[in-house]
Amino acid sequence: MLAGFDVFAAKGCGQCHSLRGMGPVTGPDLARVRSGTGFYDIGAALWNHLPRMNAEMRQAGMERQRLTARETTDLIAFLFTAQYRDESGDAKAGERLFASKGCAQCHAVGGNGGSVGPALDPLKRANSPVLVAAAMWNHGPAMAETMRARGIARPTLDGKELLDIIAYVTAAARDSGGDTAQVVPGTPATGEKLFGERHCATCHAVAGKGGHVGPELGRSGHHVSLTEFSARMWNHGPKMWAAMKARGIDVPKLSGQDTADILAYLYVSHYFDPAASARRGAQTLAAKGCTTCHSVNGKGGKVAADFATSNVVGSPGSLIAGMWNHAPLMEAAAQKQAVSWPVLQGRDLADIAAYLNSLGKRPAGSPASK
Repeated sequence: MLAGFDVFAAKGCGQCHSLRGMGPVTGPDLARVRSGTGFYDIGAALWNHLPRMNAEMRQAGMERQRLTARETTDLIAFLFTAQYRDESGDAKAGERLFASKGCAQCHAVGGNGGSVGPALDPLKRANSPVLVAAAMWNHGPAMAETMRARGIARPTLDGKELLDIIAYVTAAARDSGGDTAQVVPGTPATGEKLFGERHCATCHAVAGKGGHVGPELGRSGHHVSLTEFSARMWNHGPKMWAAMKARGIDVPKLSGQDTADILAYLYVSHYFDPAASARRGAQTLAAKGCTTCHSVNGKGGKVAADFATSNVVGSPGSLIAGMWNHAPLMEAAAQKQAVSWPVLQGRDLADIAAYLNSLGKRPAGSPASK
């Protein structure tokens, strides 16, 4: 991610694109684009917008930068994680929500509120919403019982409501001193291990592995910010706790770092799609008109390089870099051949990469692998 930000800056991407509202508005805000779940979704999005980007750059008189395979891989990693961090919440909206959602009936902030539950002032020194998520998860069953006993409806949290509440709490809380509670960015490998150890995999599958009591996690639609995921954990808490009780599973306690690691694992679980099909990739190349200009082992178009011998398509990063670097030539050739610019989905690009990668692993003329 950090190397990718360097590429973003060095290649002048920030001349047209903003991040979290900071920067120009010529192109879309890259931290607010819902780009799917992984590497190929972002690669396909780059490809699909190339004609418009090329036109904008020509009109602005901007030099078009080239990308190496490594730069492309790093840049996509940066764009992928740009949505992981949160925007700033609205403290005024959070104050209203803190009252309307019933939080103030049990919790105090800055000396105002109830005393049934603990005061939330220590959150002023929390450096991540993950710490809030862990606290809400750990105390969730007890909070649910208390709310039932007092006849308080359990609120749900939508959109950026939790983000606004956290903004209010951290702004209004009294600083009692002491150490700042911290977590470091999560480690996916550690998160995968914890996902199994804490029995999450008993009910939830990730990338097809695990239980099917609850929904599969890490899929499209789950690629959200830390706070948004925390709100979803809160909303689904009662249903999850009931399912765990029915199976004799104790609700596991999670530290802030545990939560960060598990979320990192879920966030990157579909970064590279393992279900890509080389056979489907061959069909996609033909269906999208790629073989009008390109050949494969001498069969196909003669306008552009033969995919079987090209050194540009040796890896996913080099494939997308090649598509980026040669886009102006491809655009001109497509217009000359009266071929529409093909629009790709992330799965299409993954399948094409699998097919092109298979070409160097088998004799010319043999059938594509499955």
